[in-house]
Amino acid sequence: MQTWAVIAQKGGQSKTTLATGFAVEAAREGAAVVILDADDRQGSALYWSERRAVEDVMVKDSSVAGLPLHVTRGRASGKIDLIIIDTPANSKDIAMLAAEQADFVIIPVAPRGLDVHSVLQTVKQVQQAGTPFAVILTQVPHQGGEGEEARAGFAAKGIALFESRLHFRKDFYRATPIGRTAAELEPSGKAAAELRAAFNEAKLLSGYATKQISEFV
Repeated sequence: MQTWAVIAQKGGQSKTTLATGFAVEAAREGAAVVILDADDRQGSALYWSERRAVEDVMVKDSSVAGLPLHVTRGRASGKIDLIIIDTPANSKDIAMLAAEQADFVIIPVAPRGLDVHSVLQTVKQVQQAGTPFAVILTQVPHQGGEGEEARAGFAAKGIALFESRLHFRKDFYRATPIGRTAAELEPSGKAAAELRAAFNEAKLLSGYATKQISEFV
C-alpha cells in the first residue's frame, strides 16, 4: 500500500483535480482507493464525492488530528492499495503532517510568477519531511513560454519534476463539479490523455506496485 499527498500552499493549483483523477485511474485498474480530504474549509474532494454516481472511490473527511490515524488504519487493514491525501491551501501544519504520512508527494503548480514562488516554500517543507516528491505543472497555457520557463527554473534548482503536465483545458474544470474526471468526461480527449500520462508517471516515480496488495488478501 502507498500513501500519496497532493500539496500546494497556494489555492487554485489543481490539487483536487489530481487527487480525484489519480484515484479514479487507480480504481479503474482494480485498486482499492481512499481519498482523505484534509481541507476543512472547502472540502473539494467531499463535494466531488457527493456528486459522483459511481462508488469506486471512498472519500473521507479527515481533520488534522485524525490524519495519522486514518493512514495508520489504512495500512494495517490490508484492504487498501492507495490513499491520496488532498490538502488545503495556506496550511503549513497540515501540509507538513501530510508529507510526513506520505510515501510520495505531488506538488502541483501553475506556471505563474507568484505561484512558482509560493511552491518553493512547499518544496522546502517536503524536503524537511524527507519524503520523495515531484512537482507537476498544471494549468499550462497553450501558447507562450511559461511552461518551459518554469520547467527550466525548477531544473536549475535541482527540483524533481514530472515530464507530464496538465494544460489549461475545459474538461478538467467541467468534470470536478459533477463528480467526474476529465478521463471519464471525454475519454478520448486531450485532457484525459494528460491525466492518464501524469498518473502513470506518478506510479513510476513513487514505485507504486502494479499488482495491488488487496489481491493477496
